[in-house]
Amino acid sequence: MSGKSQKKSKVMDETTISLFEQGSTSDTRKTYIIFGVGRGGTTMVAGVAKLCGLDIGEDLPINLEDNDFNLAVLKKKGISQPVVHIINVLAQRNQSKDIWGWKFPRAIAYLPLIREHLVNPHLILVSRDPIATATREILSGTPKMDAIELVLRLQLRNMELVKQWEAPTLIVSYERSIQRPEQFITDMCGFLGVERPVDTADIRAFMQPGEYKVI
Repeated sequence: MSGKSQKKSKVMDETTISLFEQGSTSDTRKTYIIFGVGRGGTTMVAGVAKLCGLDIGEDLPINLEDNDFNLAVLKKKGISQPVVHIINVLAQRNQSKDIWGWKFPRAIAYLPLIREHLVNPHLILVSRDPIATATREILSGTPKMDAIELVLRLQLRNMELVKQWEAPTLIVSYERSIQRPEQFITDMCGFLGVERPVDTADIRAFMQPGEYKVI
């Protein structure tokens, strides 16, 4: 196989794309934000990050979303200024943790408002087939075209933030990661700056669709 063919084959095997990462793995303080769109594969990605050693919170629900960063939960609690609440939580976490993060699919709703309060943000943006992502909205009665267009707009908005921030970013293909779990685990550990586990059986088991559970 020629060098060009080998390079093309390697690209076709990738599960992620890394952007703006120069020197980031050696940073001693990092804040990871795992986001994307609803039903977009963020739970799988967050679970892999957690099983690889990333602190994304304690006593998490099955969707692995820290309640202090979940807008729906904050609304139910009657918190009138959720962004102020999140900023206060960030101040507390920044004092007690050097490397940590959280997962919330629609974090784009508040990320631009909290940028200056984040210590060395590292973005993990999950991308999934928009047809699969739009299915729940379609089943709930949203016209098919409207549901698909909404997902595409949200995905584009996420990418615009990545482009504007120029922060270290790992863009994850949900579909390719499911197909190539070992490669994805390697990519995730590389982005987190941690040693890859020798035994990945538990991580691969968690990644299977329908198998997500409290970890």
